[in-house]
Amino acid sequence: MSTAVEAGAEAAAVDAEAGRTFTVGFDAEYPPYGYKDEKTGDYTGFDLEMAEELCRRRGWTLVKQPIDWDSKDMELNSGAIDCIWNGMTYTGREEDYTWSDPYVDNSIVVAVGADSDIQTAEDLAGKVVVAQAGSSAYTALTNDPGDGSNDENIALAATFLTLEQIADYNNAFMQMNAGVYDAVAVDIGVAMFQLNAPGNEGKFRLLEKPISTEQYAIAFAKGNTELRDLVQETFDEMAADGTVLEIAQHYADSQLPDMLIKGKE
Repeated sequence: MSTAVEAGAEAAAVDAEAGRTFTVGFDAEYPPYGYKDEKTGDYTGFDLEMAEELCRRRGWTLVKQPIDWDSKDMELNSGAIDCIWNGMTYTGREEDYTWSDPYVDNSIVVAVGADSDIQTAEDLAGKVVVAQAGSSAYTALTNDPGDGSNDENIALAATFLTLEQIADYNNAFMQMNAGVYDAVAVDIGVAMFQLNAPGNEGKFRLLEKPISTEQYAIAFAKGNTELRDLVQETFDEMAADGTVLEIAQHYADSQLPDMLIKGKE
């Protein structure tokens, strides 16, 4: 192939790549990672802000696609979305998707009412605990890999009166405040957002010991390494130039700057 033909092919490829649509699947009730801003009516959040910046740099058109979190795999595998970028747990799911590098260290914690008599995990015995359907918190309390690695959490959940599932964490905290639930098992970033949300000051607190720890990454359909590599390339640039940390600082009340794996420096 001549140099001119090669240059033309490369230019055409760049044009095609630059004009693509990038559809991000996210839970619209999962602050600080993805949610609807009550003032503007727009979808925003830490992960969505990063997706916006990534698309700006690559010349892509971002489509923010709210999904039912319990149906995320169907949405991804059908091609309705290009990736799941919304506090998506990498740990324990390494073989289920094609992943970006992990970018956040997360903990699963237990939130209770500020005046609750629950002080430790042992005090959850006989209580009604809730977690989001399909969430890593629910998995942490129910998944038995058969190797003994999660026996402590399985035994803990067995002491609950019930372990309920709910569609979203905003509703979980409202219901706990109303006395429907005694405790919420939840990712720490989401918990801190709720604890610091206007009107929630002093209503909730966290138990000291987390249930488990994990990492977040961006999930692509298994085998879609081409798109993953393009996203990873630009994400790494954003981490290196301080943009990821700058965006995380918009959500400092959720401890996100301290939870970063990439771009914290």
